[in-house]
Amino acid sequence: MEKKKRKNYKLIIGIGIIAILIGAVIVGIQAFGGQKIIDDVFYSDDPYNSTVPYDLFEPSSLNKSISQLTVEPVYNPLTNDYRPRWEGCTDAQYIQIFGELPKFPQDFYKKYSMFMHGELTDYDRLDPEYWQQPEFFDMNQHNFNTYVGNRSTKMWTPGTISCKPTFRLVEMKQGATVKLSTFFHTEVIGSEAYLAGIFQVIYPSSAMNYEGIKVFDQPEGVEDYIHAKIIGPDNDQVYMSASFQNNLQGLYDDLTENERMFVFPTTYRKVDNQGTSVFYGFSPEWSKKVTVEISVDRNCPKGNYDIGIDLRNPTTAVIQEYCWVFSGSPYYSFLFPAIRNWRPICPFFQVIVTVL
Repeated sequence: MEKKKRKNYKLIIGIGIIAILIGAVIVGIQAFGGQKIIDDVFYSDDPYNSTVPYDLFEPSSLNKSISQLTVEPVYNPLTNDYRPRWEGCTDAQYIQIFGELPKFPQDFYKKYSMFMHGELTDYDRLDPEYWQQPEFFDMNQHNFNTYVGNRSTKMWTPGTISCKPTFRLVEMKQGATVKLSTFFHTEVIGSEAYLAGIFQVIYPSSAMNYEGIKVFDQPEGVEDYIHAKIIGPDNDQVYMSASFQNNLQGLYDDLTENERMFVFPTTYRKVDNQGTSVFYGFSPEWSKKVTVEISVDRNCPKGNYDIGIDLRNPTTAVIQEYCWVFSGSPYYSFLFPAIRNWRPICPFFQVIVTVL
């Protein structure tokens, strides 16, 4: 009996040694392949990498051309920075248009070029002096000509809301959390109205690109395993004010946990100031860094998932209250819902998550 116990004990030890050796071989193979193992979960060394082809989601109309200023930034003595001196306006008008924005960095176009060509993928680290500039959203001489061109006082441009980039690809391990951002903005060529929208997290039934091509179907039960919420910026201060909320009592259900109210100011106003035409141009709030936090449960099935940030219009009561607030502003200060006749065929911003 005692001999049998010793024999079983030796057998158990032998099996354990073999299992350890097999595990070591697997670790070696995975390390050789460029992957690591933590808590028995494989994950990619590059968190911005993905097995989903990048080209499937990149808009075909994306303009990647970069100005010569990329390699030869020109100092602008008018603004004491490196902002391009677009032609078509006086020095005074130029200051009125761009004067509220941060100083234009010397390396702006260098970083912008890296961003546009996929060489700078952790662009969440960019400071406002980059993504608050109209040049980050394709302001150039042609667009500036449109901005300052002759505008009829009987016709005006409400503008639309867009974001850049329109998608992110990320590989995540089970149990991981990541924070990713995009930059929403209104019209570079001049919006003559305030625009309001409710931003919300959605889980589309399928991942679609801007050409209407379905890349993959959303796995069932995605909300049981992947959790996303908008964590920045804060809700519009006007909307959150006590007087605004008091006037909405009984008329409007408050925002949900996964929704934010954002208001985008005008980017073009031309008013008479004692007989002098004054431009009210870009304020820092014209573009917003919107950040979503995504968490993957440890038991989440492996595969591709789609998390979107989309917009819906405020209710009539909210829009009416904003109209009261902005009615005292100078001419060209109307408020409109952000979603009207135009909207993309897919969410404004999509995060394609590959769970490994």
